Amino acid sequence: MTIQDMGSIGELIAAFATLITLAYLALQLKQNTTALKSQTFQQSSMDMSLTANSISSDGELAKIIIKAEDGLNTLSSDERLRFHFWMLVAVRRFEAIYIQALYGSIERDRIKGFERSILSLLSNVGFEWWESTKSAFSEEFIVYADQGISSGGFRSAVHPGKKR
Repeated sequence: MTIQDMGSIGELIAAFATLITLAYLALQLKQNTTALKSQTFQQSSMDMSLTANSISSDGELAKIIIKAEDGLNTLSSDERLRFHFWMLVAVRRFEAIYIQALYGSIERDRIKGFERSILSLLSNVGFEWWESTKSAFSEEFIVYADQGISSGGFRSAVHPGKKR
């Protein structure tokens, strides 16, 4: 066996080792992406749960939200302020989830439940609020939310028989 033959065998072994290394790195990248998507979904779920929990743990806020479905003019200035900031937090949290789905950090199918919840909120309790406040959100999200609201069929959580 000549030195040239041994060099060719060495190149073949190096090429094979490179392929194995690339396959291993691709597997690691796929596992890391899956873990990142899972973590992003978990954080998003916790954020939306905090929003819901604020209503269930604060009777006064729950009453404000129920009252707001009859119109923002039924709220006192203090109630209107609390409602505004609660809605701002709730919708901003979902906007962040929506953007994560656009970037591919969360699979779009995974956020359908969040989507139905927030669009139901905006269609019913928060419709008047949304119309007066939506300019605080990204243009892309406004278009998305307006299309979702106009698709209709969202039942009120406050008055389940009522649809906007």
